[in-house]
Amino acid sequence: MTLKDRILADAHRVFMNPGHFAETHTWNGKEFDCVLDGEVAIKKKNANAIDLSWDNNVTETMIYTPLEGFPEPRTVQPNEHIFLDGKPMKILQVQEDGGMLGILVMSDEPKGWIE
Repeated sequence: MTLKDRILADAHRVFMNPGHFAETHTWNGKEFDCVLDGEVAIKKKNANAIDLSWDNNVTETMIYTPLEGFPEPRTVQPNEHIFLDGKPMKILQVQEDGGMLGILVMSDEPKGWIE
């Protein structure tokens, strides 16, 4: 078994394991296992990249999921509009690396309300 095979197996055994980090969510109504990172805007801000975290009506979330378990069709493009867990989202960025998809989505829902 090569190092690449071991790393890929470890990603599925630990990182994408629902017993460890992965959770089941829905993508346009279809279930799939993924890891959501809601702190991506903070990380980008600290790296001095352009971000939208200053806007109270914008929430960015990074989705990590194996390509093989991603709902069909697997053609994901920036600027598409999708539903993640029933909430409307816009795809900002897509990257594939070693069989894993990284999808950055943005929601226009308010982060919080003052009553």
